[in-house]
Amino acid sequence: MTRADHILLGQVLTLDDAGTRAEAVAIADGRVLATGSRQAMLELRGPATQVRDFPGATLIPGFNDAHAHMDSIGTRQLRPSLEGARSIEDVLARIGALAARTPKGEWIVTLPVGDPPYYFEAPATLREGRLPNRHELDRVAPDHPVYIPAPGGYWGQPPGYAAMNSLGLRLNGITRESAPASLNTVIEKDADGEPLGIFAELGFVNVLEPDLLPAVPRFTYAQRRAGIASAMDLYHRAGITSIYEGHGSAPEVIAAYREMWERGDLTMRTAMTVSPRWRDAGEAAIAMRDWSPLLRGRGMGDAMFRVSGVFIAHGGDPCVRAIQHRELDYMGWSGYVQQVNSTEEFEYLCELAGQYDLRVHTVVSDKLDRIVPVMERLARRYPIGERRWVLEHISRSLPGDLAALRRLGVATTLIPAQYLWKHGRPFLRVDPQALDYLSPARQLSELGVPVAAGTDSVPYDPLFCMWAMTTRRERTTGRVMGRGGMVSNDVALRLVTRAGAWLTFEEGEKGQLVRGHHADIAVLSGDPLAVEGDALRDLSCSATMVGGRWVHGER
Repeated sequence: MTRADHILLGQVLTLDDAGTRAEAVAIADGRVLATGSRQAMLELRGPATQVRDFPGATLIPGFNDAHAHMDSIGTRQLRPSLEGARSIEDVLARIGALAARTPKGEWIVTLPVGDPPYYFEAPATLREGRLPNRHELDRVAPDHPVYIPAPGGYWGQPPGYAAMNSLGLRLNGITRESAPASLNTVIEKDADGEPLGIFAELGFVNVLEPDLLPAVPRFTYAQRRAGIASAMDLYHRAGITSIYEGHGSAPEVIAAYREMWERGDLTMRTAMTVSPRWRDAGEAAIAMRDWSPLLRGRGMGDAMFRVSGVFIAHGGDPCVRAIQHRELDYMGWSGYVQQVNSTEEFEYLCELAGQYDLRVHTVVSDKLDRIVPVMERLARRYPIGERRWVLEHISRSLPGDLAALRRLGVATTLIPAQYLWKHGRPFLRVDPQALDYLSPARQLSELGVPVAAGTDSVPYDPLFCMWAMTTRRERTTGRVMGRGGMVSNDVALRLVTRAGAWLTFEEGEKGQLVRGHHADIAVLSGDPLAVEGDALRDLSCSATMVGGRWVHGER
């Protein structure tokens, strides 16, 4: 008889098809050996078995964040925070303290002004209702270039504001004649037309740095690797054991993950997709041809690290593309390369991917009605369902398009907190019945479309994601964004745990606490199926296990 390495006692939600509950789980060689009663599992104890009792807790399969942006959270850990500053003088005191311990001439680059993780209405969090200007920053750091960046538009809600002192402006060549390439960037000026050192970014995509600020330090490869390591710990603390980065990751980011994997330092099961740096269709054809031996089908890697397929964007601002092409290496906070493609360009690139058996991953947003016809045409030539192409980040949808997804067999992901809570306000004008189909978790689940949910990193909390799916409450008004779209706690929990395995062909390996599956477990403070409404957000994760190894809590 195989003896267990670990026996964990507590309420166990196996999330198998029958919804089986157990009193304990036994683990051997990094996989689930069995689940059942406490007595039955304790009979599998051997001389070296470690037994842990979690009274009052609930053990579930580890969360699988289907749109994680973990490396983005990592880069945010690398810069000094201005959190808690409530006036310009508070900000200046922080900058002055940094200047006192930074060698003269070196850059001081902080996190944005405001309250993380969203930085909503950041200037309003300061008493003066604005950021410090160049002259105020000069007063505390005359010998250092200083830059306070704007938060990413996707972190919270545009606009975002940045500030820079006189030395920083000079190093970047910013003068009264400087003109942004994008209409979404504003250089604030004084009465004489001179730059004040304050910039506004009105769009969701940050283009200020690649457009106007070439001298601002970029994240290095070593910094990105260090950021991933710190963010991995934060995600484990939230009970996350797997991430899927289908939005695409730049080569340096993939390389950083791969190095950690090769060294044995990667404790997060990580699935990635290439964010390409091609400039046109010709370069795309060459790249796909050369990548296909490694990235076709299920790609390369193992159960801890895997890269497959390519991200191809649909839509976007041509001005953003022009700025990106001037500095293709620039990734900023995002960790991926901005793409902009018309529907025609998108279809051509997807056709190339189909020829080379490369899985396509694309962010849909509210353009599902434009993308579905493209997928239907491609499905006549390529088995895109069998290859598990993924349509991500679905917001608005129509019943006919969802039915088409069922016929196509493609996989889907949703970001409920993004569209239902954080950025729900623009959808308040939508017909109430149409709101049922905003972030349509219920409809996709009932249709049998493979669907998983992700956090989008703000916040990186799967329990918050579950809360958004079950309550569908908009952030500023509290309005329910379509009662017909609400899902049960059980469906929501499966979408943030078990469902993500389908995205990586691993539904037989992880996502359930059943014999033979990876022993990936989150220990929650309560039963996520037994609480309602806001109580979901009050639950916490006390311990996390990946492959039979504690990565948070019980170490």
